[in-house]
Amino acid sequence: MKKYLIFPSSKGIFAIMQNKQISANISNSGRILLSEFKIKSNLNNNFLLFFIRGFFYFIFGFYYTIFGILKTSQIEHSKVVNKTSKNLNIDHGDILFFVTFVLSILLSLFVLGYLPIVISFYIIPNFNIFAKRLIIALIKMAIIFGVLLIVKQFPSFAQFYRLNSACAKVQKLNYLEYFVFAFFVNTLVISLVGITTSTWYFLFANLFISLVVFSLCFELYVLMKKFKFTNKILSIFGFLIFQNASRLEIKCANIVINEIELDNNKRGNMINLTSDHVLFSEMYVECKQILENANKFEKSDLDFICCEILNKNRAEIRLLKTITRQEYKDILKAVQKRAKGEPVTKIFGKANFYGLDFVVTKDVLSPRMDTERLVETVINNCDKKSNILEIGTGSGAIAVTLAKIGGFKVTAVDISNKALEVAKKNAQNNNVKVKFLQSDLFSAVGKKKFDVIVSNPPYIPTKDVLELDDEVKNYDPILALDGGESGLDFYQRIIDQAPAYLTKNGKIFFEIGIGQAKDVKKLLQNNFKNINIVKDYNKINRVVYAQLK
Repeated sequence: MKKYLIFPSSKGIFAIMQNKQISANISNSGRILLSEFKIKSNLNNNFLLFFIRGFFYFIFGFYYTIFGILKTSQIEHSKVVNKTSKNLNIDHGDILFFVTFVLSILLSLFVLGYLPIVISFYIIPNFNIFAKRLIIALIKMAIIFGVLLIVKQFPSFAQFYRLNSACAKVQKLNYLEYFVFAFFVNTLVISLVGITTSTWYFLFANLFISLVVFSLCFELYVLMKKFKFTNKILSIFGFLIFQNASRLEIKCANIVINEIELDNNKRGNMINLTSDHVLFSEMYVECKQILENANKFEKSDLDFICCEILNKNRAEIRLLKTITRQEYKDILKAVQKRAKGEPVTKIFGKANFYGLDFVVTKDVLSPRMDTERLVETVINNCDKKSNILEIGTGSGAIAVTLAKIGGFKVTAVDISNKALEVAKKNAQNNNVKVKFLQSDLFSAVGKKKFDVIVSNPPYIPTKDVLELDDEVKNYDPILALDGGESGLDFYQRIIDQAPAYLTKNGKIFFEIGIGQAKDVKKLLQNNFKNINIVKDYNKINRVVYAQLK
């Protein structure tokens, strides 16, 4: 798991990792510029230890939050500020921040130090010492709340808070939210303890207490983020440092996270974008959002689309920084098709099955990973010299794989001529010989007998076909899906006829739908023995096989 801190800045969002800083900044034209810088950090080590991690989170976070704020201020540059900025080579915003920071410190010393004491001791003098300290704490907390509320109204901090909200959308822990929460708790604790001693002892004692409080508050904050009720309590503090983020700002945060996930080894240097290039991460984040909005996002699908259009493997696309605008358009077009429900196999007209490539069209069912379990079971339970008949071959994925990987002699039948054309092409592309016949089950097989019969027949009950996902019912042939009223029609027909086409002790293998294992087993019991049920990789009953009595 990668350890990182993510923060807002004036123009974008940056993340600090163990060995680099990743920044995504929004330019004045609305483009997102990406940069990486090599750094040294102990995040991975220090974030493992209870309590200690809170201390480092507080210190690291405070440093980088100030760094982000320093880049926040946007003012009309006066001649004095411009001259000072030019002579000292300091950013205008840095000058304004420094002046504001000094004035804030002086004001805070009076408002948080002197004023609450005057109010508590002179307006309400009859309270005991603990009550007075509690009142002082509450007054200080009210003042802090008011100051933060006022600061939130400053236009110069608006984008900073919006970008902070974008950070919160992509990372559960938010430093500013934690800091404000811990700051209020620390104010309460320091006020209640009420150390009265020499100035230096007072300062060091309160500093020690603060470090302990901030470290413990981090552990409490992490715990509170796990539960809805306590998370709502934190939203009181979050109200002070969050503003609604725009889509562009959220995209900026997602780009940073995507770069962290890619975690490639290219470092340093700003990525200079020309007009005909787009950031790979920007494209990836945009496409991911499109698929998530359509409830169609699967990382493997998006990676497959990128690999196909960019003609690279998954390892190679992780190293990409930019793509051409035409590649961006091609990927976006494919993603929009996927968002409408079209499977990636049909978008590109091919699928991978058992490590082999297969052509797929609208006339055949796209081979599924679940079916690999059927092929695997046949290979592991049949003699290599077996003569196999596959019923309902479709794309030919099962037949071709058994011939190519298993080395079996295979005959495959299907009622659809168009499906057989696809299957023949796949056999040719994979350099294997399979005998293909157009046949309604066994009708064209003749009197030939086989050692093994294999089938992945249609097994969806007719009433359920229209309830299937769009990507199945709209893009796979209904002929390959509809298994009759109960979903068992083809199993019944094949099982009834199979004994006449099997050699002595011949075997039969079926892929089955969810919940059909017992029914298919019952159908087999009259003519078959040694009935076995095999689970797929998701622990679902997926294959039933048996031996002729």
